[in-house]
Amino acid sequence: MRCPSNILQSQLTNSLHSLHKQSPSPRCKSSNVKDRPNVAHIRTQKAVDVRCHTAALEREAIRAEALEDEHVSRDTLPAPSPGKLQHNATVFVEEHRIRAYEVGPDQKTTISTVANLLQEVAGNHGVALWGRTEEGFATDPVMVAMHLIFAATRIQIEMSKYPKWGDIVRIETYFSADGRLAARREWSIQNALTGERLGRATSTWVMVNLQKRKVAKIPDEMRQKLARFAPDPPRDAFDKSDHKLKLPGLELPAEIEGPMQVARRSDVDMNGHINNVTYIAWALETVPRDVYYNYELQQMEIDYKAECHSGDAIESLGSSIKEDTNGTGIRRYIHMLQRCDDGVCRELVRARTTWRPA
Repeated sequence: MRCPSNILQSQLTNSLHSLHKQSPSPRCKSSNVKDRPNVAHIRTQKAVDVRCHTAALEREAIRAEALEDEHVSRDTLPAPSPGKLQHNATVFVEEHRIRAYEVGPDQKTTISTVANLLQEVAGNHGVALWGRTEEGFATDPVMVAMHLIFAATRIQIEMSKYPKWGDIVRIETYFSADGRLAARREWSIQNALTGERLGRATSTWVMVNLQKRKVAKIPDEMRQKLARFAPDPPRDAFDKSDHKLKLPGLELPAEIEGPMQVARRSDVDMNGHINNVTYIAWALETVPRDVYYNYELQQMEIDYKAECHSGDAIESLGSSIKEDTNGTGIRRYIHMLQRCDDGVCRELVRARTTWRPA
């Protein structure tokens, strides 16, 4: 039995032979077709038909050969599933494909990409629950009326394996109340096709009055909504013994001074302040080069202490944490971002990173 490409090639040859027997190819003339005798017009049309039929057969032959090519692995890519609420609207699940501009030279995602995905899914969770508003980031209408937003005070991300370019990740998120002034959001990250667990994250958020730029109490109506849409019993991404661990202060002078960072206008998000992920990227500039390229970032804990604005110059400092890692090769660093004005410096972010041998 002949393969499709050979059959198409045979059809192409027979068709050409048949058409050429019926009428020879006409020579091109400068006169218009409408001025020619009817016989010339018929010949011209036949020549056009030959060329069109030939091109169509050639395209079919190329397509058949491409499908037989051992280097063509598939003709379609699986699509990520849309976001949806599950478990009586207490959990939100969404899938994302890792894009080329979200990975590094090793085709793996960076911690900044992971943080951006977590933030995106959290925002979509809010939109799924109470709709889209014209102000703030995934803000409830009650909060908009009171000029309130949620602002992160702490984020902890742990990755056991980083997804690669083209992978589809499945991210699950949910939240719960955390005292009178705060709420907590958790995430779970999986490979959507294999179900392999890739990472987890947790965060603490407080209410901030946009007009006063101060922490505010969570309104009772909002607290009731949080309780209604939170898993019961509560689900924690981390054990309490691994969550909210105090980050040590950075002793000056620091071992490492990263490049001076300038907050750009494009770093400002929908809440009107420098986006949380931007600080993560700045802090990582103080990781030693050999560690950054030869180790893998296992965990990052970030405490947000103050905000900055576009145009501010930010100093990035870091030092290694001296500790016994029992021969695991683990390395840890403490990082600090600060803004200095007229000799007075204010700490904006404190972070701790844990690196494992790649």
